[in-house]
Amino acid sequence: MECHHLGHSNINCIRDNIFCSHISNAIQTWKKAVTGMNVKDIFTTPSFLLMLLIFIGFAIGFTISLINTNYLYYIEQLNYLVIHGYYYELITSIFVTSSVVDFVFNFLSMYIIYLIFGSRAKRNEYGIFLFSGILGNIFTVFFYGPFTLSSGASGGIFGILAYYTFYDFISGGNLGVYGLIFLIAVFGISDIFFPNVNVYAHVGGIIGGIIYAAGYYLLKHSRKVN
Repeated sequence: MECHHLGHSNINCIRDNIFCSHISNAIQTWKKAVTGMNVKDIFTTPSFLLMLLIFIGFAIGFTISLINTNYLYYIEQLNYLVIHGYYYELITSIFVTSSVVDFVFNFLSMYIIYLIFGSRAKRNEYGIFLFSGILGNIFTVFFYGPFTLSSGASGGIFGILAYYTFYDFISGGNLGVYGLIFLIAVFGISDIFFPNVNVYAHVGGIIGGIIYAAGYYLLKHSRKVN
């Protein structure tokens, strides 16, 4: 997730032609991932459906940025507006982003998570994604100034990755260590090397994923006991 402080020159969306090629590469990656699957399989595999929604959100955000960047204030998350009742932005900003870099990074990260864990959580991935993304956005409201504009799915993606990693550790799975390595790598790369990164959204997303994993584990095992 990226965040910008209004009034600074870096609020403008990145539109260099260099990055445009990444859009095509990301789409090709997704096509390869779904080769051999029919349309029904794509829409019933949570990871792929989330990738599709991330792409649609980017297409909407990028198109709006070309028309009038001021419109983004009402679909991405502007803390000032959220504080004054535009609560829907806590959700819309999870999907909508005008940043090419943010889109490509999130799109590919979601695909790698699928390669590692294979959508094992099934429909729970949707709940994890939304819960973690919203929690990350709430962190953004609390820890950044009112005129901060932020957007992107990374909070939700960090939540899914944290969920799988933590759940594997507490349930005795064997993929948790790979999830932890990827989590540390993604967090480090995104927060150190990418500009305007919303660190608090990432932290909130990770916390959301851990909470969801702990809750699901306790609920599942309490049912077995009963």
